[in-house]
Amino acid sequence: MATAQRSRRAARGIISVGHLLVGGAALVFAGVMIVAGADSGAELGGVFLPLGLLLALAAGVFTYTAATVLRRGRRDRHGPSLILSIVELVAGAALASGVIVAVQSYGDPWRSPLLPASVLLVALGLAGLVLEVSEPTTAAPTD
Repeated sequence: MATAQRSRRAARGIISVGHLLVGGAALVFAGVMIVAGADSGAELGGVFLPLGLLLALAAGVFTYTAATVLRRGRRDRHGPSLILSIVELVAGAALASGVIVAVQSYGDPWRSPLLPASVLLVALGLAGLVLEVSEPTTAAPTD
């Protein structure tokens, strides 16, 4: 019983760090989009800059929530961690659909740069979702 609780706690910590890394990667990607869009010679500057700013806002909220989940105690992180897992699962599914579209154009799925990101997001989202759904939200009353 104690070993199962320790392994569940370790898995929860790893998933929380994964949430934080995903948020950091999204912030870096948003920063690259903002810098590319702000360049005076950027042809797609009108597209990259607003999308980069929007992504930076969303990534900032995601990263802040992930950091809050990582700092919280065991009992207080159920809801936000579940939401982060669902967001990662949805983002991974969107990237996977991008992989499918890219494969139709050049035929080899292993050449797509979206494949590793989509696999990692789906795996992290599913792991977090399974861990949060299987965890009881309230303790059983002891009489």
